[in-house]
Amino acid sequence: MQFSKKLFQQTDNSPLIIFRIAFGFLLAYQFLYALITGNVYRDFIQPPFTFNYIGFDFLQPLPGNGMYYYVALMALFAIMVIFGAWYRISMFAFSLLWTALYLMQKSNYNNHYYLEILLCWIMVFMPADRYCSLDVKRKAVIETSTCSKYWIYIFIAQIAIVYFYAALSKLNADWFSGKYIAIQFSELSRRPKLGIIYGRHWFQLFICYAGFLFDLLIVPLLLLKKTRNYAFIASCLFHLFNSFSFNIGTFPYLSIALNVFFFEGKKLRNLFFKKHINNSASPQQIISSFKQKIIVYSICVYFLFQTIIPMRPWFYTGNVLWTEEGYRMSWKMMLRSKNGTIHFKVIDPATHKLWIIDPAKIFSNEQVNWLAISPDIIWQYSQRIKNDFAKKSFANVQVYAISEVSLNRSNPMPLIDSTVNLAVVKWQPFKHSSWITKGP
Repeated sequence: MQFSKKLFQQTDNSPLIIFRIAFGFLLAYQFLYALITGNVYRDFIQPPFTFNYIGFDFLQPLPGNGMYYYVALMALFAIMVIFGAWYRISMFAFSLLWTALYLMQKSNYNNHYYLEILLCWIMVFMPADRYCSLDVKRKAVIETSTCSKYWIYIFIAQIAIVYFYAALSKLNADWFSGKYIAIQFSELSRRPKLGIIYGRHWFQLFICYAGFLFDLLIVPLLLLKKTRNYAFIASCLFHLFNSFSFNIGTFPYLSIALNVFFFEGKKLRNLFFKKHINNSASPQQIISSFKQKIIVYSICVYFLFQTIIPMRPWFYTGNVLWTEEGYRMSWKMMLRSKNGTIHFKVIDPATHKLWIIDPAKIFSNEQVNWLAISPDIIWQYSQRIKNDFAKKSFANVQVYAISEVSLNRSNPMPLIDSTVNLAVVKWQPFKHSSWITKGP
């Protein structure tokens, strides 16, 4: 009960306000960059269709130039979040649009996209517009410099879960042998100056062990007052190094921005905000005992799911880096490099006609690779092939996937049992699919 009471104590809201501004800026940059560089075209306009998450078949790109307007609208909402303008509406609208976009196309999956969506929905409920916002200036909300402590704790708990599972996932031979990092550094290793460092095995091993220890220890070190400043410096250096070495978009800067929740709000206010508010003049929200229980139970349920979801790979047979079963949303970051080729053999048993379907004639090389290495996408494409042939009066065609995949530059092997007719296979999300091979 003591901890429950502490959750509803008031604390300085500076970390929340700073993060709102930084988060909104990173989101706006990310989607404006996607528009300018052609990522929107390559991922949503150029392909004849997208590989949505199973069960969300109704989510397909808008026709024509619709996706340009869609992403531009997202960028606009992100800018409104920066300034705290109609904050609740803009944050909710952005979260909804981003979630739909995420579920619409999984052939460019990234862990940080998933983290962004979680943070977006958390921010929807946050009182992040109560200071330094247009909502305060237009008197839509009452200005205050405090918030309940549980808002800050939610972010700390979410960060801790991400880092904990990231560290746990690194407990495998390919990570600690330096094999995966050597693959990731292969391009930098060939550069005249950078290769002096990146090409050294001792440096690759250092990065492996340092990365594991960072994921394992960074949250405890940030929580401790004596080590907080040193941990923050280490965090900045670590994520800036990742940004330079791995080209992973805004994720390193988002990770740096999340560090604000570990610092005392009053110190952040003195550093970033000149205007101070008399807290005694600010209205203190009185939350009933019943409402407090609802909030606590809701937070517990949310984090129960956040704890369970990354455990999914443990309950499937085989190496998750090969089978991909439970891979998404499990915080398995920077652990595998997969490349492959695939084509489909279609047979009509009634006429004995044979067709060869080559996805490379339809999709870009990157999308074909995602198709080749992802069993669930292979199954989806097989179902689409079956349905397309049914429309051409071939109702009972057999669909076979012929693929070869290399995991972390191992010898290429078939990912899918080429003797299994995928047209009649039912998708079983909570059970290992026997038509996926054992792999290396």
